[in-house]
This record gives sequence, C-alpha cells and structure tokens, in this order.
Amino acid sequence: MMQRFAGCCAVLSLAAMLSGCETMTPNECKTANWREIGLRDGLKGETMALLQERIGDCAKAGVRTDDTQYLAGREQGLQNFCRLENAVPLGLSGGSYAGVCSPMVDVEFRRRHQAARAVYDWRNRVSDYADRSERLQRRLRDTDRDEEKQLKTADKDDERKRIRREFDERRHNLRQDLRDLDRGTRHARDELRWAEDALDRLN
Repeated sequence: MMQRFAGCCAVLSLAAMLSGCETMTPNECKTANWREIGLRDGLKGETMALLQERIGDCAKAGVRTDDTQYLAGREQGLQNFCRLENAVPLGLSGGSYAGVCSPMVDVEFRRRHQAARAVYDWRNRVSDYADRSERLQRRLRDTDRDEEKQLKTADKDDERKRIRREFDERRHNLRQDLRDLDRGTRHARDELRWAEDALDRLN
C-alpha cells in the first residue's frame, strides 16, 4: 500500500530544485525577486524565522526587503506545501515539519508526517545496526588473521599461550557486542514493521 505515496513528491521535488542558500549575499539582496524567494521558502515549508534572517542579511548590505511580495510568494508556496498528500513523502524523505500549515490542515498534516517520519527513523536505525554489525564482523575476521600472524612469530610456549588468551578475550568481547547489536536489530525491525503498518493504515 505504501506504493501509493510514490507519486506524491512533485511539489517537494519542485522545492528541492528551487532551493538555495538560506542566507543572502549583498549582491543577492540587491537583485532579489522577493516574490520568488517567498515562493521558494513556502514550497520548502520554511518558518517566518527565515525571513528575519534574510532581513538581517540584507540590512547589512543596505537593502530593504519587500515583505509584501515575499509574503505573497510564501503564501502561494505554502498552499502547495501544505497539501495533505505531501505529508507522507516529506516524512519518508526525512524532512521536518515546522507547523507552518493552517490550523485546518495542521493536525492531519502533522499526523501523516509523524507516521511517515517514524518509518524513516526506524529504517535509518536498522541500517545503522547493519553497518555496525558488518564492522564488528570484519574486526572479528581481522582478529583471527592477526592472531595467526603473531603465533607464527612466537617462539615460546608461554608467549603463544599469552597471545591465545589475549585474542580469545578480544573475540569474546566482539561476539558479545555482536549479540547486543543483534538484539537491537531485532527490536528496530519490529518497530519498523509496526511503523510501516501504522503508515499503511492511514486514510
């Protein structure tokens, strides 16, 4: 069922194409099309705090912002950003929602976004566990090779016993870490499955 969300990214893709620096150079301030800048920020779901940053940047350059044009563009952008079908793609891509939509839309947009963002977060957690497990398994294989090398150069029984003890302890610790990671992975996969089920149940 999650495939039905795949086609809902047009507005978000447009926002990405229009995105640029969040601060403005003096030259950008002097040549700014404030309606287009407002449109861009609205499409990205930016808060009014970004306008304040732009005002500050341009004031340093001796340029006044055209707030009226900016706000008109931002409102147009927000109308597109705040379409409910955009909430899930935004969450699944890891994007944040700053509560910029109107009260009539905010509750449902937030609900859908949070459900999708939970899937994104748990997918990342599962991927992180997999990466950490792979690194530990590689270290475990390296430990076996390192032990073999050291044993070849040891010429006394006591030295060989010491080497084996040290590497046995190292392997024990690595295997314990792997067991802990395995438990974490199982938990993360369970959470991911529940999060995906909850997302699929959204109407």
